[in-house]
Amino acid sequence: MDRSLEEALSGLQAQLHVYRLALQALVRSHPDPAGLLQCWRRVLDEAPDYVPLAPSDVRHSPLLREQCQAYAEDWTAELVDLATSLSAAADAPASRDDPAR
Repeated sequence: MDRSLEEALSGLQAQLHVYRLALQALVRSHPDPAGLLQCWRRVLDEAPDYVPLAPSDVRHSPLLREQCQAYAEDWTAELVDLATSLSAAADAPASRDDPAR
């Protein structure tokens, strides 16, 4: 792989990683994870076939569409896991050592 392509690819991978971390932080701090999940699903429903805002020469690329869909599905699964675990933690009964009991 040539150096400029490697730099571009590593830059995109780094951006993706940081975006995922930022999204995880937002989800964890959101007061209504289930509502956030519903909103995410509405946004996906409104997105026309996962077509990104990309230059016209790649906008109709089947590979780009497949990758966008795969990332959206991965993020949905991650969001479901986070929303479920946060909801379960909020609904967990207080422990016996809880002074508020």
